Amino acid sequence: MLNLSATLIAFLSFVAVVLFICVIAYRNADRLEAFVERKFRKRSPRHNGDLK
Repeated sequence: MLNLSATLIAFLSFVAVVLFICVIAYRNADRLEAFVERKFRKRSPRHNGDLK
């Protein structure tokens, strides 16, 4: 049977890693948004055509 403290440490480590990734993504959100906008804005007129 697993030791409860080892399980708690593993779970808290997982939560810390997920929170760290979220904080890094939040801090770089402007740069990420600009990258995505550049990447998909170039393709969208060709693929969408005239939907009106």
